Amino acid sequence: MKRILVIALVTFGLAFPAPVQAAAYKNCTALRRIYPGGVAKSASAAAKQSGSPKVSAKIYKENKKMDRDNDGVACEK
Repeated sequence: MKRILVIALVTFGLAFPAPVQAAAYKNCTALRRIYPGGVAKSASAAAKQSGSPKVSAKIYKENKKMDRDNDGVACEK
């Protein structure tokens, strides 16, 4: 019985991994090392940019302070 429980817990854990935390970067230089086009909160905000920002609401939320023009894209070029 214990063996079945352990197998079930391992299988369930692999099927549903823990969510990845969004990182807060110190500045735009640090963020652009990972995301050269910046980070957009939505696909529509990314579409308005000439580059190709990463679309991630979670990462954008953690780095919103770096979106100085409030266009929905942090650290765009």
